[in-house]
Amino acid sequence: MGVILHGTREQIARQELKKVTFDLYDGAIGFVNIRNVHWKFVYLHALSNHIYVVDPLQGSNEVEDSRKAAYKFGEYFKMRRNRLGKEDWVSIKWQPAKITHTFQNDATSCGAFVMQMAKMTVKEFPKIPKTFHIKSSQHLRRDMAEEILRGSVSKDDFCSFCGIEDLPTTAVDAVWIQ
Repeated sequence: MGVILHGTREQIARQELKKVTFDLYDGAIGFVNIRNVHWKFVYLHALSNHIYVVDPLQGSNEVEDSRKAAYKFGEYFKMRRNRLGKEDWVSIKWQPAKITHTFQNDATSCGAFVMQMAKMTVKEFPKIPKTFHIKSSQHLRRDMAEEILRGSVSKDDFCSFCGIEDLPTTAVDAVWIQ
């Protein structure tokens, strides 16, 4: 997302995603990092041709950011057509749009906010969320980490280092990672 929105033409050309066929999807979500200090949420809703750049920090012009993103993604998909012959999403005329949302009330919660926005988007899909209401608290990050850990694979089922499901039955078969 960041390269497409803020990269040079050469950087964007390296982001061809040759194996991806966007027409198989009804949308895409991601995050963009701004100057290595801030995160914004990006949502392309192909069913409605809308694109959203949502900033958890108050004060930005999200409609203008979305308008610029609509142009950049349009150019990106044209570049994929020209370089790879891929027609997917190239005919979409992206329209900037805005989702009402709560704002972070500190200088460090943007990452947690955009992750919550992504979660809410996935839960609502294919509908577009009308609003992102995120309760900011000092425990937001901890609660998110706990949820991620609860949803992850049990360490009893897979080796925590190499990911192999079936652990060796004898010491001779075991390969240890230091």
